[in-house]
Amino acid sequence: MKKALALVLTLALLLPAAVLGEETVDPYGPVTDGDPIVITVGREESANIVYEEGENSENNYIVRYLEEQLNVDYQYAFSVDTSSYTTKVNMAIASGDFPDVMNVSYTQLVQLVEADAIEDMTEAFATYASPSLRKCFDSTDGLTEALGTFDGKLMGIGDIQPGMDAVPVLWVRGDWLEECGLETPQTWDDVVNVAKTFLEKNPGGNVNTGIAVSSDYYQPNGGSYQLNSLFNYFGAYPKQWITDDEGNVVYGSITDECREALAAINGLVNEGVLNASLAVTGGDQCYELLANGQAGMFIGAWWCGQYPVVAILEGMPDTASFVPVIAPLNPDGKLVVCDKSPTNTYIVVKKGCSEEVKEAVVKTINYQYDLDQSQAEGVRPNGMDSNFSWHYYPINVLHCDFDAKENQIADVMKVIAGEMDYDDQCGDGKTWYNGYTTVMEHGLRYAFDTNLATANAWGWATGAWEVERNADLIEHFSEVTYADTPSMERLWTAMETLEEEYFLKVIIGEASLDDWDDFVSEWKSIGGDTITAEVVEYVTSK
Repeated sequence: MKKALALVLTLALLLPAAVLGEETVDPYGPVTDGDPIVITVGREESANIVYEEGENSENNYIVRYLEEQLNVDYQYAFSVDTSSYTTKVNMAIASGDFPDVMNVSYTQLVQLVEADAIEDMTEAFATYASPSLRKCFDSTDGLTEALGTFDGKLMGIGDIQPGMDAVPVLWVRGDWLEECGLETPQTWDDVVNVAKTFLEKNPGGNVNTGIAVSSDYYQPNGGSYQLNSLFNYFGAYPKQWITDDEGNVVYGSITDECREALAAINGLVNEGVLNASLAVTGGDQCYELLANGQAGMFIGAWWCGQYPVVAILEGMPDTASFVPVIAPLNPDGKLVVCDKSPTNTYIVVKKGCSEEVKEAVVKTINYQYDLDQSQAEGVRPNGMDSNFSWHYYPINVLHCDFDAKENQIADVMKVIAGEMDYDDQCGDGKTWYNGYTTVMEHGLRYAFDTNLATANAWGWATGAWEVERNADLIEHFSEVTYADTPSMERLWTAMETLEEEYFLKVIIGEASLDDWDDFVSEWKSIGGDTITAEVVEYVTSK
């Protein structure tokens, strides 16, 4: 943190000096007045993105807008599906033949730094980053910049994802609660009772499990169909580096608390509260369990109010509903959450690129951040009914204030309460407000019939509001580090496989916790002790 603070102070000192000669730098101005600056880009595609008719990732209204504003020509060296992107980048790094700019993981960033294959972006970022983008980076308290900094040089410009994603929310069929005469669950026993009652009373006539869970049972960065809150109830934080009660750095998957959590979760499988087939159940299958009325609960992030909830409810009778709940609360009445890293990927610029390319990269990010804040209001060709996604961006990373969703939903509620003007919200806030108020006034079916985007906005706002309005029930802490260590690249895959296979077998009853000590010993012997020592060294050196 000392190094992060020093970096932030250094950049702050550079702020007033964002001047070239006597000319003040415009963070949004064209890079050149002559021929367009060509930038070759490596990017990943998302198969779920919908474009305007005749457009695609390389030719869409956002790309054209940025090219016009900055006098830049973005040329995609490769743009591949998410499933193959990591392999593509690894091959590019190995060959040394990679584009001017691409997104890489932390491990790949370290490789590129050690190979002296990428540009130092310290000065370019300090000079050209817009005030709004700086505010975004400030929201991580210097952590994002620290992760991308090596020997005092900013080598990778990290993305920033919303911190609210890490908070697990229990999504429950509200109509079933009412039909079964149940209150909204709060405690562990409440959650178990709701699941068992759903199984016993069988609302809808098709219930065969309580909580739909996938084989991806613990998701540190947030997701859907997980068990995060059930582990966290016991003070267990698998896959995360934390400190124990004595202040020692430990890996959360090998603690006594994690063992206790696994025992309790296995008990829930035996009781039918969790689907017994979860070890071989994917996200699509969990969706079907919920959509077919076979399960009435799942655990996921706030954004699950849009997917899968809105998607499921569209095909159900209007009486069906899901309600988000912060549960189960621990005996102290809290949901304790280990926060996610704000940064998962890093923008890097190839060694030898011109200063104009570096300028163009930072200015592109300036625009992309602002476009996300406004949801491209004023840029969409057919108004706000046009399709839009941050995946439209040529440098397709998301920069979102770490506390953006908390602030956004708080503003929506201020507008509803008459404490804030509608136009003072960000663009996405306006979308949420429109969706939330439409459904509150006219119902979800009206929103479906009007515009699916309106229903989606209601889903996002509903999940975010449950987290924000219960902020006093949620206790946050951070991992001791989000950085990978030198030995992880060669050792972590085997360690991760060992952990996931053993945990899933324990959860479904195919392995015994009598073997816990053997699991821990093996984990340590195949790399755990080595990596733990590296994490301790990294943490104590900061």
